[in-house]
Amino acid sequence: MQNNGIPSFVPFVVVGFIALVVLFSILRRILVNVGAREIAIKERRYVGAKMPPGRVVATEGEVGIQANVLKPGLHFIRWPVERVVRKVPLIEVGSDEMGLIEAIDGDPMPPGRIFAPDRAQNAHNNFQDPIAFIMQGGVKGIQLRTLPPGLWPIHPYLFRVSIAKTTVIPQGKVGIVSSADGAPLDPGRLLAKAIGTHMNFQDAEQFISSGGQKGPQVEILTPGTYRILTDSMPIDGPNERKPGLFSMRLYDATVISENSIGLVEALDGAPLDPRDYVATPVEGHDNFQDANEFIKSGGQRGPQKDILLPGTYYINPLLFKVIPESAKEVKPGEVAVIVSNVGKDPSDEVRRAMAKKVRERLEREEHEHVSQVAARLDKLDTDKLTVQEIEQDLTLSDPADRRLDEGAHEAYVVPAGYRGIQETVVGPGRYYVNTLAITPIVIPTTNQTVEWTTGEVANTFNPFEVISKDGFTMQLEVRVVFRVKPEDAPFMVAKIGSIEKLIQNVMHPLIDSIFRNQASESSAMAYLQNRHEEQERAEARVRAHLLKYHVDVVNVYHVDVVNVLICHIRLPEELMKTQTEKILAEQKQSMFDAQREAEEKRIQLEKTMAHADNQRDLMVATVGVEIAGKRAEQRKAEGEGEAHYILATGKAEAEKVRLMGEAQGVAYSEQVNAIGPQGVALIETLKVIGEKGVRITPDILASGGTGDGASGIGTLLLLNLFRDRLSLTPGTDNGAPAKQK
Repeated sequence: MQNNGIPSFVPFVVVGFIALVVLFSILRRILVNVGAREIAIKERRYVGAKMPPGRVVATEGEVGIQANVLKPGLHFIRWPVERVVRKVPLIEVGSDEMGLIEAIDGDPMPPGRIFAPDRAQNAHNNFQDPIAFIMQGGVKGIQLRTLPPGLWPIHPYLFRVSIAKTTVIPQGKVGIVSSADGAPLDPGRLLAKAIGTHMNFQDAEQFISSGGQKGPQVEILTPGTYRILTDSMPIDGPNERKPGLFSMRLYDATVISENSIGLVEALDGAPLDPRDYVATPVEGHDNFQDANEFIKSGGQRGPQKDILLPGTYYINPLLFKVIPESAKEVKPGEVAVIVSNVGKDPSDEVRRAMAKKVRERLEREEHEHVSQVAARLDKLDTDKLTVQEIEQDLTLSDPADRRLDEGAHEAYVVPAGYRGIQETVVGPGRYYVNTLAITPIVIPTTNQTVEWTTGEVANTFNPFEVISKDGFTMQLEVRVVFRVKPEDAPFMVAKIGSIEKLIQNVMHPLIDSIFRNQASESSAMAYLQNRHEEQERAEARVRAHLLKYHVDVVNVYHVDVVNVLICHIRLPEELMKTQTEKILAEQKQSMFDAQREAEEKRIQLEKTMAHADNQRDLMVATVGVEIAGKRAEQRKAEGEGEAHYILATGKAEAEKVRLMGEAQGVAYSEQVNAIGPQGVALIETLKVIGEKGVRITPDILASGGTGDGASGIGTLLLLNLFRDRLSLTPGTDNGAPAKQK
């Protein structure tokens, strides 16, 4: 059936469609589907109680934005009394994040508090149950409980969520935590006491409920990752950082390098006894890394006796100040005198015992020194220095100085365990010692040299300018070799302090005074000539004085023997010139005397040599005399037997000679009668010339006259002829004698 061309079923379709639309609209308001990653916020519009003043969300039966939210799923809404205001996504907290909650509604914040206490505890199930939060007394403001990583259906009208990154403490760093809320600090304290149940500040509500204090914390965070209520950034709303309960600062871990130590000074703790230099040690602080244990055990503020050895330490820098310092090394040839700032105060009895021990030792050393001086003086030909003078230097010194010496030992040199200079020294090695509690003073025990010279060497002073007895200025260069015995080092430190002070304040003025006094007792030349004697005198006096300071002036080769060396003595130039001229004159005189003596000795030597040369002949003659005497006796004996024979023979020979002479005389007479006396003489002369080979004429003869000269030449030629003839003997060649057959 149609009505005006319109099918009859059309109105039913339209009505049905309208009904469907109305039904769909009603169903949309009654049934709400909430997605898997969102929540829906309801509002009660009519028929209900009015919210209390100041409230933001309504609980069950109250008109307003409902505290209860619709979680993922299909929900029935009592429309038109209730409606869905909006859908919001779930709050997502990443694995390296944490959610900080600020409640818009709840009980008012307690006076003086900045962060809301978690009164509801676990009833609200990490803020997922807003009604439980409201009903259990949740407090308005920034909450101490945080959201861990995950998806959370948080009511956006009741809670504002901020995201904060987890706190990461890298290796080699230490985290110092400061709380913005909590109980006030204890009077006089710089750091808040430790609360042991807050799980490294990750349980902020437990921190507050357990009495955590406001301000810098004594506990620290070591390297790792922590979920701590720190500053955060809101997810929605203005880009303003929200303050957290805790703030964090990173500091470098304390690193003590090799061959070093860490001296520790506590900035907080119990007050230090005014009589102490360092705090009394406490146990259990684990090299100051457990600051809470240090405070609980009564650790005192100020320098600590315990030290840090090489290594890495996680220490609260707000509580402990670490001062790195090098380890102390005592080299071979050295000892360390220990000055202890800790220990018991020495009693009067201990001081008296130490003073007695020192006096006995000094007396023994003085006696030994006097004996040594006496032995050395016996070897010297001098009366300028006596043993009595040395004893007087030792025993009759300044009374005030002696009292000071004894007082120093009584007051400062103490046995082990007492405060003061320790009697026992430390030998060579490397030591990790607390220089705040123990002060090592290194003293060399090898030979030390001090020189008064113009050279550029260590421990040098200018040469001494001294005036002799006769008014001349002399310049002395002196060297002193000394050492400190290891067992005497503590007493030397108590009396003087150090080797440098010993040289500057004692040795230099002492040596100066001794040499000036000695120089004034002798003339310049005598001082120069008696150098060894003056050196011995100076050694004895220096040793006598330095014994009071527990110092031995030693020989380089002989330990414990005084050695003061006068290296050079410079006299005035005019005195040296005069002395040089005098010495040269004496040397010349000595040379002349030596030459004269040498000549006399040479003459004597010549006599001796001549006598020695003729000694053989003398011996031959002496033996010959003896032989001749023996032979004379022999001949005498023989002669008596032959006397008659000789007498007869002599008479016969005499007769023979007489007869021959008479015959020769007759012959000469006959010759004279025949040739004359001159002829006989010429013949005899020629015989002699011939027998002797005498040359009576020159090879060349010049004559300027005639007559007698010619006859003379002829005569000479004739004589030569006769000489040659007479010299030749028959049976010879060229005049050579004939061989006898």
